Amino acid sequence: MNRILFVDYENVQNIDLDFIKKEKLETIVFVGKSQKKIPFEIVQKAQRMGKLLTWHQIEGQGSNALDFHIAFLLGHLTATDVGKAAEYIILSKDKGFDPLLKYVQKERYNCRRINSLLELQKGKIDSSTDKELDKAMDILRKIEKPKRPRNRNTLFKYIENILGDKAKKDEITTIIDKFFIDAKLSEHNNRLKYNF
Repeated sequence: MNRILFVDYENVQNIDLDFIKKEKLETIVFVGKSQKKIPFEIVQKAQRMGKLLTWHQIEGQGSNALDFHIAFLLGHLTATDVGKAAEYIILSKDKGFDPLLKYVQKERYNCRRINSLLELQKGKIDSSTDKELDKAMDILRKIEKPKRPRNRNTLFKYIENILGDKAKKDEITTIIDKFFIDAKLSEHNNRLKYNF
């Protein structure tokens, strides 16, 4: 089965290109018009992937402009997928895609949205950060919902502060990803919603 991954790079910058290459995921990375800086390490790894990974910088700016580009390409690809043989995966923490995907699924296309590439690892999610995740959740629960961090950057810094010097950046990212995977956290228009 051909698997196509759409990456909302405005929303998710932590992309494990080694995993994508290993899984042979045809990947299309959508970059916002104002996103001018992409880390060299990502560019270097992307070059080694050849035609497996392509970049699309969107036209124009505006609320949900990138989301509409993804939706358009998804529509185009499903229209040409006569046998409904491909799997379409959108990597984005933005739940705004969900109504569209529900409709596309009703039309019997295999598609879904994931918050993190961890969700594709078929139950092999590393449990090494579980203790830190529990600690962060316990502390966040004690804060009234309106006073909790409202976007991913402030949540990242908050968790980094909670865990102190021992926390590595990729571990904090994994903790936040697990919040999304466990549906404890969702995001719409770059605003976090806590489900605990």
